[in-house]
Amino acid sequence: MSKTYNQRLIKWTSITVAVMFILPFAVAKLASECAGMALCMMLFLVINPLYSILLGIVAGQNIKALWNLPLISAVAFLAGAWLFFDIHELWFIAYAAVYLCIGIVAMLIMNYLKRK
Repeated sequence: MSKTYNQRLIKWTSITVAVMFILPFAVAKLASECAGMALCMMLFLVINPLYSILLGIVAGQNIKALWNLPLISAVAFLAGAWLFFDIHELWFIAYAAVYLCIGIVAMLIMNYLKRK
């Protein structure tokens, strides 16, 4: 793997950690209960799926080097959700699995489009 792809992997892993850790922390610690519920729904149903698609598109440009970005994103989401929401709910695993599937599908579509 070349230095450029290592730098891209480090850059996108850092962004993933920021999105999947800082946003849940901000929602859990800084928002009121009413606003926190709305922000959680927006985070889980809009922001995280869109970020998974974006990460899949980035990973699809070079699957050999960046195939693990969707997996890193799903694991970071699960760690952040369990850590900051302080609820060890098993449904967070389902959300992480859906985000992983979204990222993998976007990655494969991007790779297919790139080859055409």
